[in-house]
Amino acid sequence: MPSAKLQPNNHQRHAELLQRGMALQGRGKGKEAEYCYQLVLRDDPKHPDALNLLATLAVEAGKFTAAIELFQKVVKVAPKNLIYRNNLANCYIRSSRPDEALPQLRRVLAGNPKMSEALYNLARAYRAMGKGEEAVQTYQRMLAFEPGSLPARIGLGEVLTDLGRMDEATGVFRAVIADAPESVEAFTGLVAAHKFTADDRDIDAVLALLDRGFGDLSQQTALHHAAGKIYNDLKQYDEAFVHFAKAKEIAGRQFSIADYRRFIDKTCQLFTVPFFLERTHHGNRSERPVFIVGMPRSGTTLTEQILASHSKIKGAGELVDLQRIERRITETKRETDAYFSTIAGLSADQSRGHADVYLNTLKRHSRVAERVVDKMPHNFELLGLIALLFPNARIVHCRRNPIDTCISCFTHNFTDAHGYNADFSNLGLYYREYARLMAHWAKVLPSQIFDLQYEQMVADQEATTRRLIDFLGLDWEDACTSFHLTERAVSTPSRWQVRQPIYNSSVQRWRRFEPHLGPLKKSLGDLFVTE
Repeated sequence: MPSAKLQPNNHQRHAELLQRGMALQGRGKGKEAEYCYQLVLRDDPKHPDALNLLATLAVEAGKFTAAIELFQKVVKVAPKNLIYRNNLANCYIRSSRPDEALPQLRRVLAGNPKMSEALYNLARAYRAMGKGEEAVQTYQRMLAFEPGSLPARIGLGEVLTDLGRMDEATGVFRAVIADAPESVEAFTGLVAAHKFTADDRDIDAVLALLDRGFGDLSQQTALHHAAGKIYNDLKQYDEAFVHFAKAKEIAGRQFSIADYRRFIDKTCQLFTVPFFLERTHHGNRSERPVFIVGMPRSGTTLTEQILASHSKIKGAGELVDLQRIERRITETKRETDAYFSTIAGLSADQSRGHADVYLNTLKRHSRVAERVVDKMPHNFELLGLIALLFPNARIVHCRRNPIDTCISCFTHNFTDAHGYNADFSNLGLYYREYARLMAHWAKVLPSQIFDLQYEQMVADQEATTRRLIDFLGLDWEDACTSFHLTERAVSTPSRWQVRQPIYNSSVQRWRRFEPHLGPLKKSLGDLFVTE
């Protein structure tokens, strides 16, 4: 194939192909756009613009691994191009690899200290790494150059909320709403940072946007959740429920409880007592990892915040590293037989290698803490793999009254990954599968599991926490009872609650919505309890 250098008219042809591809991409025709970019790369495999655009297609398709590989190629081809390097950093952040974004962004900002896109990404990377103060400083640096930037102002408010600086965050969001009264992101941030009273009139603005049918489906979903949160704060629970239910209806998320039940069946069939007895030499014997698991909204964030108040414990947040290792091991979807056979065929050396990779990721969060907490609730699905990699790891299982847990899930605007949360019937059935799996783990796992009941923690925090710290093999520290004073970034939906001392208003929360709970009670079946 002749090179571009031997065909002088290639430059114009490539420009036309790239323009055509971008136009097609803008209309959502990804395959046609890819064909145009590939035609350019057929002539010139190192064409930076074609590589960059092909990477953006991969990002739009959610194929971040492929996108990173393409961005890495283009950065190698054109190392001085700041836009390409910033794109690579952005992809690292979206792939939950923010630490890898930092060196890229520092090089970009060394070349252009006022590049707003890079400053924005740097702040996002810091936030994703739990470095809240650095994120605040970076947003403020960006706002010094662009004081009217809505993304930077909203980002600043979100990080202030993470840090527990709720009054400052509320002020930031209200200022944004004053300048941009249609900013759904600002309303979403405001309801996360502020406890509403009868003196607040924000509900009027939210309802006005809803009455106009403002925004796309995701924005309308967010607005209904905002209205529900405000009405809930005002103790107008019937009105709150109407908006929460409407949000679920608009979101239209799909979830197959039958497929999920088959996944749980196969998990229980694979991971048995004989399975683990045959693999006593697998994994790494480190006691450093601590895994907090359970249903979302069951007290996992509160538990991590309490533990992180101990001087020898680092709360690392909701890590995706274990899921990344799972995908690397299986290279297939969980529903397939190949997924389970691959795990079953894992050798002792392979298991130790994967465990060592995970332990190295924990060093990003702390090199000195005796225990590092991975608080990813849905790791309850992966406890078999965890036990295989870390037979000495400690597992904290957070439990809460089933119907209170489900109500709290229903009232939060989770992502599509939580499709089971779309309606009460699916939600209750999903909870039953979770409970079934946890009962199985209790029978077969070699790992130590501490069942932490949320209601017991609320009733007697110190006694419950003392048992928990003892379970982790550490000495007691009084700071654990003042967890709400611990200064660390918390980015989960519970970030407001963990800034308060222990309170019991979330116990028996379901009674506020009792007239609407028939389908949930039915789907929970014998797991529905009143206390």
